[in-house]
Amino acid sequence: MQLTRRNLKRVNIYADSARDGGYVGKKHVPSMLGFVYAEVFPEKDTLEDMRSGRRVKGGTTLVLRRGAGVCCGDLAGIFGDRPDSKVVEVRRCPGHVTVRTVRI
Repeated sequence: MQLTRRNLKRVNIYADSARDGGYVGKKHVPSMLGFVYAEVFPEKDTLEDMRSGRRVKGGTTLVLRRGAGVCCGDLAGIFGDRPDSKVVEVRRCPGHVTVRTVRI
């Protein structure tokens, strides 16, 4: 699959690391691993009813180059500089990598 340069968007990739919270427990702080260029295909946002109220549920599908080192559990900053999505599925094909994310 040939990726077209004009359709690519820069996506920052973060690792979820735990640090001492200072009092009790650990604090999860994302640390930046780097960035990749990907074609972004957003899914339709839907409202999900939860006990605490309604929440926007949505995600995206990213198409990356073949050698991209993205793994399940990584965080992605697709719509801004901070992480806003979590990688839940990585499919490696001969010509590209397809990544599914959910919004956090």
